[in-house]
Parts: sequence; structure tokens; C-alpha cells
Amino acid sequence: MNREITFPENLSDFLYWVKETTESYWSKVPHDKLIHGAKWLPLTDQQIDELELKYTIKFGVEHRTFLRILHTIDKHYEEEEEEFISEEEGKYEESEEERKRRVFVTPPYRPSFFYNWITEKEWIESRLAWIDDFYVSNILGLSKSWLRSWGPRPESDEEKVRIFREWYQKAPCLLPITAHTFLMDDGGHGLRPVLSVYGFDTIIMAWSLRHFLMREFDTELGLTEIYYDDKEDYPQGYIDLVKGIPELDALQTIRLDDTDIPYWKEVLTYYHYPNHNCWQGFWVPWSKPKL
Repeated sequence: MNREITFPENLSDFLYWVKETTESYWSKVPHDKLIHGAKWLPLTDQQIDELELKYTIKFGVEHRTFLRILHTIDKHYEEEEEEFISEEEGKYEESEEERKRRVFVTPPYRPSFFYNWITEKEWIESRLAWIDDFYVSNILGLSKSWLRSWGPRPESDEEKVRIFREWYQKAPCLLPITAHTFLMDDGGHGLRPVLSVYGFDTIIMAWSLRHFLMREFDTELGLTEIYYDDKEDYPQGYIDLVKGIPELDALQTIRLDDTDIPYWKEVLTYYHYPNHNCWQGFWVPWSKPKL
């Protein structure tokens, strides 16, 4: 591994480097591998403009650049795997409400590795509704989740939903990129993390789009190394991101306690408790949070 690597500073240059490096890697994997020969499918500015009108959304500058250079690849998850339904599942009769819920969570076909905003309408619509749906279900369901900044919890379900949606409209926008992973628009605050959102169970996937791509394509970009545990927990060694590249080291050692993430930080720390060690960063030891 070449620790002298420096990533292109300009975002467009960085994304073109990711494109060229990953496509070169995929061209050399064995032909029987699904990812063999994968290519990125970028969007035009006109297509991005049309998507914003169609879904009444606004892509942040970084997200728009990502869509214009990368967007998605021409492969689907588990493309060759047949859907499997167990004998017990086959005996179960689901209600219409359960069916609608299942289709909302997982539309009835496998998505691209990153969402294809042109062809995967059901997945896009599902993920655009995802955050509102899961937060409301957490607020009104058994967990009765509620942020302290929202003030006293109202008795009325309608008022609870109103308070949440008022907060959500003010929070930096989150737009889907893959699975239940969303890129946060900066809202003028600098940090633009990638979040995995499952209601109030929301976590950091990466501290920026650049960081997310480094982590997501660590092997393809040549950013991994084998490490050996002195305690012999992994005598065969384990693979992790390489250390010694300044930008990557800096991203991997950001502490959650030290970040300024408007609105969403309260969600990210929702399950942090004063007397329990909590996740702080990728290469940062867990510690008691500042509450």
C-alpha cells in the first residue's frame, strides 16, 4: 500500500479518480463475479434538474456533483440470486396493511448498488418517505421516542407529528444514496456526513461523501491493509483501512463529541447514556459522551 497517496482535492477530480480506479479494478476481477466489468452511469445536468422537479427536492452541491460523475453502476444487488421463501413463510397469510408495509420497506425488485434515480422509481419514492415514516412510527409506537429539544411531549398524536414535521422541515436535508443511507446537505454548516437512518437508530456511516466512498470502495481504491492483533484475537489477521494517509487519518479520527451537526446530532446521540461508553469515531475509543 502506497501511503504517499494524496487524494485529488477538488471534488470533481476526486470523483473522476474514484470512477477510473473502480472501473479499472472491476475490469480485472474474474468473469464469474457479478461485479465484473461494472461501469458507472452518470446523469446529465438536465436529468438532475428534471429529478428535482419530479420529486420536489433540491440536491446539495456535493450530491449533484456525485450524480453527474458517478450516480450508480450498471449492476444490481444479488442480481443472480433467486428469491427464497421458506415453507413456514409460505403458509403465513399477510394482511393488506402488512403487504403495503413490506413493499414500502423493500420494493419488489433488487435495487442498483447505488440508487438509480432514473429507473428505480419505487425505491426512490420509498426512501424519500423513509425518514418521515420511521420517525413517526417511533414517536407514536411502543418506543415513544422524543427529542428533548422538542419540549414536553403532547398528549395528542397529531400534535406530536406536527412538532416532529416542523423540526424536520428546518433540519438539513437528507437524500438517499444507497440502502437506508443518506447524504446530508450542509445547510451552511460545513460538515456533510453520510447517515444510516432507521428511525431514531441513526448512525454515522462517514463524515463526508469523500469519506463514504473511501470506506465503501476501500479495496477497489487500494486503501486496505492486513493488521495483526497482539492479543491474538485475530491470529490470521484482519483487514482495515490503511493508516498513514493524512486525509484519511484525519477523517477516521474525528470525534462525534467535537462535531457541529445541526439538528441531526441530537438524533445521533439519542441512545447515548451518561454512564455508558458510546461510539465516538471510527478509530476513536468508545467513551462516555458529553451530555
